[in-house]
Amino acid sequence: MKEKSLEIIDLFKTSVAQFVLQEDTKALTHFAHHWAKNHPSVSISNKGGYQSPALPLDIPELQSLRQEANRCFNEVGKLFYYNRDLGISNMWLNINSPKSYNSPHDHPFSFLSSCFYISTPKKSGNIVFHNKNPIENFTPQKSFTEYGWYNSSEWTLPAKENYFYIFPSWLQHSVLQNNSVEDRISISINAADPYVE
Repeated sequence: MKEKSLEIIDLFKTSVAQFVLQEDTKALTHFAHHWAKNHPSVSISNKGGYQSPALPLDIPELQSLRQEANRCFNEVGKLFYYNRDLGISNMWLNINSPKSYNSPHDHPFSFLSSCFYISTPKKSGNIVFHNKNPIENFTPQKSFTEYGWYNSSEWTLPAKENYFYIFPSWLQHSVLQNNSVEDRISISINAADPYVE
């Protein structure tokens, strides 16, 4: 039998996990607007819109989401060969009003990061993941017949209500401009090893 002459060895694979949760997005939308009205915004990756400081982890309105997020983080952590249970280290609220967006950033001092979508009007902006390998500096984009895992400089995933994306904290990402007339609302959550300082 003739041996195969080609074998592809994929190195340093980066994955994003997608869950579809069943959270009460109407109640979470109400919570988000009430919280933003009573707490000042910070400015980190957000360009316009509202971003809260770290939320207290014991807020009653967030306990269902927190429990689900913790379950999902640990399911993904096992796939990444992590040998202990992860714990939620911090979470914050994002309200992207019309024309606002989030610039490229990562989440230092955590192992896994995530975004949970509460409200996503049409054209309110998707999440974009960035490949730190500068492919475009070496090969003109017009040289490719199509884009895929091996040649993409960025990868866009849809923002949809109750979608929960989990990804390595070192994976740079941004959020496109909200081109709707309503708010896009999400919660970002980080997970880390609670036994490591």
